[in-house]
Amino acid sequence: MIRKLLIAQTVLGIGLSGIYLLPKIYNIRQSAIVMSLPSNQPGWTFEQGEPSKQVLASLADDTDYELGFYYRKTPNRIGKLDLIKAFIVLSGEDMNNSIHRPERCLYAQGFDVLDARSIDIDVGKGITVPAQRLTAVHRSSGIKQVSYYWFTGAKVITSSHYHRTLTDIWDRLITGTNQRWAYVTISAFLNGEPPLTHHDEPFTNEMLTGFIGEIFRKIHKVEQLGGKWTAAGS
Repeated sequence: MIRKLLIAQTVLGIGLSGIYLLPKIYNIRQSAIVMSLPSNQPGWTFEQGEPSKQVLASLADDTDYELGFYYRKTPNRIGKLDLIKAFIVLSGEDMNNSIHRPERCLYAQGFDVLDARSIDIDVGKGITVPAQRLTAVHRSSGIKQVSYYWFTGAKVITSSHYHRTLTDIWDRLITGTNQRWAYVTISAFLNGEPPLTHHDEPFTNEMLTGFIGEIFRKIHKVEQLGGKWTAAGS
């Protein structure tokens, strides 16, 4: 037990000492995200949105963001609507004010996460994108929603907060660069207020993953990425 403790302390000490090797000035690499949601998505009506004060308060001052709502008439349901929310947050250039996991934004909006799992989403042309799927419930209203999110860097897409952090440490220590990360969140309610249609989770998952497959190339600079992203859960 003592031997394991000493090893752990040694590794931690080496890791912390690496901080002093970090460059003082970094070259900034821009994220491969496109900070403009498509307003003419076939089959959907687009409406620009503005984040709540609670969400804005959870973001660093130098972050950029884009929020939009997509509506459509629910197939075979008179007077009913489907709604998808798309939210992109882009970090600033300050390495100490990085973006955080979207779970924090959910909590700021009054949601508790019920389930979280990693999946790969098919976006066509033989490409899958790693994403984290969250099922959450609002603490006061009981409304449930499903969300999918991932992080987009200059050359990497990952759904892992830890992989993103390790990538940053490696870039700063080895290459002297600092990249701006974006996170993309696509979500829908399971039991929203009228006139929104109540769907079960399998239908909602299919609707959201299909939507992600349709807009992925519209909100990413695919040529810049070059197909470099990690598998879900890694």
